[in-house]
Amino acid sequence: MIAKMKALGVRCSFCGKSRGEVTDIVAGSPHAAKGLRNKSSFICNECVRRFNQLLASNEINDTLVSASNLK
Repeated sequence: MIAKMKALGVRCSFCGKSRGEVTDIVAGSPHAAKGLRNKSSFICNECVRRFNQLLASNEINDTLVSASNLK
């Protein structure tokens, strides 16, 4: 899996950093939405750390996006 990710030039879906710029990148499950089958999103260890900091500081409410805005 890691070799395949490197060959595809995988980047974090949130910050855009490549595998060589971060320690780890985790692949999400493939999207089930029509037209996006077999495409995964990825998140790096740095974005996970930032999200955890947001949760810990209770600032998450300022950054949430309403589901109605995602359509």
